[in-house]
Amino acid sequence: MNTNAPPPNHVHGPFCQTEVSIYCDESRHEGQSSQRYMVIGGLWLPRDRRQELLAALHAVQRQYRIAGELKWRKVSRSRLAGYQALFDFLASRDDVHFRCIVVDKTKVDLDKYFQNDRQLGFWVFYWHCLKQWMGNANTYYVSIDFKPESLLSGPRRLRQVLENECIRRCWLKSLECVDSRENLFCQVADVLIGAVGYEHNGLAGSPAKQALAAHIACCYGRRDLKGSDQPSVPRFNIFCIWS
Repeated sequence: MNTNAPPPNHVHGPFCQTEVSIYCDESRHEGQSSQRYMVIGGLWLPRDRRQELLAALHAVQRQYRIAGELKWRKVSRSRLAGYQALFDFLASRDDVHFRCIVVDKTKVDLDKYFQNDRQLGFWVFYWHCLKQWMGNANTYYVSIDFKPESLLSGPRRLRQVLENECIRRCWLKSLECVDSRENLFCQVADVLIGAVGYEHNGLAGSPAKQALAAHIACCYGRRDLKGSDQPSVPRFNIFCIWS
């Protein structure tokens, strides 16, 4: 398979003519009215590297005795070194990428754009997060952390619009809801999304969380986890939607 020449309708996303797994999560999408910014994002990696990556992540967990589910809300002083080591490892890989969007909830006009349907707005933002990097004749397998919305029509509608987006540039093989308690990659996405949301919302109540957010930024050569990137920025990409 020729991976040198980009296919028609080339996009800025990682990988070319590859099977890609995307593991998604979100934070602050409902409730938490004092927190202005919602974050939706996902971890992108070659599908055939999953077992290798899982083995390495589990090894770090064992070394630092990080038991149970990885969650941003579980970041604490006692777990900080282990979480930092996890992201030292991930940032050392050039085949693992993260992309998220940050949405200013105070500027989302649900009535104008989504017929006052909050759930529709949520899935449209999911589409915005994914579509920008989907292309290059890749085949995608998307996993979304299971939420109450998943019981309704959201994932099916999301799959339909993504399949339309993929026509003539890539393929969407599957889009499924998973339980993040059983999926380490979704857990990693949760921590990354939590860190971005923590900084964008100007939170500062936990020294451990502040330290981890700063460490993640440093790992990826960033000053912080704020700002908005162009789609062409690889490895760690943040895109802000203000209206």
